[in-house]
Amino acid sequence: MLWIFVDQLRYHSLSCNGDPNVSTPNIDRLASEGVNFSNAYSTCPVCTPARASVITGQYGTVNNVKVLGDILLPDQLSIAKAFNDSGYKTSYYGKWHMASTQNAVGHNEGIDFWVHPALRGGFQDWFAFEISNNFYKSTYSTGDKMWPPTVVEGYQTDTLTDLSLKYLKDNCLKNSEKPFFHVLSLETPHHGKDQFGNTTVKVGEYEHTRHPAPKEYEDMFKPDELVLRENVPEDFADVARSQNSEYYAQIANLDMNIGKILNFLDDNKLADNTLVCFFSDHGEMGGSHHQFQKACFYDESIKIPFIMRLPDSIPSGIVTDKIAGSIDLFPTTASICKIPVPDSVHGINLFSKDSNRDSILIQWHGNFRYSDDEKGEAEWRCIRTKKYTYSRGMKDYFNQLYDNESDPYQKTNVFNNPEYINAKEKLQKMLEQDILSSGEEIPEWVADLA
Repeated sequence: MLWIFVDQLRYHSLSCNGDPNVSTPNIDRLASEGVNFSNAYSTCPVCTPARASVITGQYGTVNNVKVLGDILLPDQLSIAKAFNDSGYKTSYYGKWHMASTQNAVGHNEGIDFWVHPALRGGFQDWFAFEISNNFYKSTYSTGDKMWPPTVVEGYQTDTLTDLSLKYLKDNCLKNSEKPFFHVLSLETPHHGKDQFGNTTVKVGEYEHTRHPAPKEYEDMFKPDELVLRENVPEDFADVARSQNSEYYAQIANLDMNIGKILNFLDDNKLADNTLVCFFSDHGEMGGSHHQFQKACFYDESIKIPFIMRLPDSIPSGIVTDKIAGSIDLFPTTASICKIPVPDSVHGINLFSKDSNRDSILIQWHGNFRYSDDEKGEAEWRCIRTKKYTYSRGMKDYFNQLYDNESDPYQKTNVFNNPEYINAKEKLQKMLEQDILSSGEEIPEWVADLA
């Protein structure tokens, strides 16, 4: 099994999902040869808890990874442990971000390479870093020695892909008596430092984070030629175009690397018996609703690409609108590989007969570990159904309801619209039930509808 785990890629920014600005032929190919989930969501739209939900199949209320700065402790459930126990060789390349390597002012850009062996989620072979956000100056840890780190030469996405393929060739092809579970975890298209140390770009009165890609990819996208989503405010259009041009350059480069992976599987006769999963931890606002990055309940933030391919075992060329979440990666992939799934997993096997859930819970437990932002520290809980987004929070701002069928760009909050009172009452009950199912008692600010 091969997981291609990317960072901050929203569902909408692939050509197979309808984006008019970028061509992603290799990701499109993967989707056309497998199942593309059009209703997949991050169960917490920020890196650390989202990633922990992928690895454990559980919500933060049970795995205790709720906010940035939390740690996935050694005694927690892990998909790697389940595959280890079933005789797989497990390996991990790239970004981890569940061991909380921080300095006093936040992320220590480019040098947070060390992840203690006890904090690696049970993966046997390790070539990864906690966090880099520096696309031309990354390092990673391996083995049990902290020093020296191993340098990632060149552009991070290119090099990590090449190193992963070399690892598979040297360790999995030559020692084929054991099946493999390999994770390639790429930071792209997350923001970060470029080769000159730049982290931001100023556009008029606004500023956006830098999304570096090799020059030939950045040259492919002209800001004034991009089509913005309809919910990008007019006064934010110029800065959004600038940010999106860099974001799409990263995606185009990512797609090229996906092509290398697919060709490797074809050339080594692995394509027919290797489950390939392509997904992101969360999305990117890209200027929608006057925002960049994530950490909110709009679709640009929570809706993620989610593609699976395994010829002759799962359908091909299918786009399904069944509701999926990051908690489902563990039980779905384990079930396909005939690995026992622990009862404590919250996710479901998306290919089982009982996989048509009505809603998925998205949690936000705040940003408590290193943020003093009052809005960021306010908690909210949200459910996404096929039709609605319904959110309740500590602050009135987070009490929102969107009818995604009539309002796909989520421009109008109908939380207090009397025409939606019946829908709101039903959604409130669904939200409360999903919260209880996640292992949490219903917070007072959710229960109180006054």
